[in-house]
This record gives sequence, C-alpha cells and structure tokens, in this order.
Amino acid sequence: MLEETERTYEDARTGLGPVSACEPNDEPETGLPGGEEEPPRKAVRDLTPRELGMKGEDMAAAYLERNDWFILARNWRCRFGEVDIVAQEADDDDTVVLVEVKTRLALGERADEMPELSVDAKKRRRYRNLAHAYIVDHPDVDSIRFDVIALNVVGESQARLRHLRGAFGWDE
Repeated sequence: MLEETERTYEDARTGLGPVSACEPNDEPETGLPGGEEEPPRKAVRDLTPRELGMKGEDMAAAYLERNDWFILARNWRCRFGEVDIVAQEADDDDTVVLVEVKTRLALGERADEMPELSVDAKKRRRYRNLAHAYIVDHPDVDSIRFDVIALNVVGESQARLRHLRGAFGWDE
C-alpha cells in the first residue's frame, strides 16, 4: 500500500532528539554554547549537498513530529549504512518506520524534479539490510515499514514535501 502526501512545508529548526546506533554518532551538536548568536545562515543555493541533506532531514523530522509521529532515532548507523530517520506513528505502536529522506534544490527550471526517484534498487536493498540489523539491535520490534520523504527546496525557507508511505517492501 503506497500512500503519498504532498505539502508545502515551512522550514523549522528542530533539536536532534535521541539517537540510537550500532556505532556512536560522532556528529557535532548544533548551536553555540552559552547562548551566543549563531553566524548568519547561508543562502539555500550556497549550501553544500551535505548541508542541504541535513536541512531536508530537519524539515522531514519536523513534519513527522507535527503529524504526531515519534522520532526514535536520527542517523541510525550500522555496518550496512545509515537510516535517516527511525520513527513511529502515534496510532501504530507495532510498526517502526525507516524513513529515507531525499532533498533537492528545486529553483527555477528544476522545480519539478522528483528526488524520490533516486531511491533505486540498490538503495532499497541497503535499507532492507539496515532493517534486519535494526531488528537484531531492537528485538522487541514486530514490524518495519519503509517510507520515503522527498523534499524539493523551492525557496529560502520553503519546500514541497511528498511523504510516500510504504514506498517499497521487503520482497522487491
């Protein structure tokens, strides 16, 4: 069952939430100590691909939280790779959802690009391996679903978001 949700979504700065991983997450914390002011933000067109991806993951996590999802982990890692977001819907405590977030800068002629198309067979196979590792690491998990959140960043603080629930399955 593939269900797609598309919205225009305002960027929101969110905290990272809890992180669970096979290996420690060595990413530096965001924000400055002592309440110092942060340096001015880069224009969206000046972001590196990694920075754009992180911005997309922040927006996807904020979208999920605003829709009453629980973020169980961000950037969960094991030997097979990394899951962008591990989450659960508030009304379904039996299913853990592994979310792949794909973000593209969609200014001008690129406004109709579909980032979700980059979740190819190789990426889906890797996510299935990640799911097996997640189950080994969390034996209480009964069910896993694979979702994709695709974001087209269309302005400094706006993106078009598509949430593909059940984007692929175990047997593809």
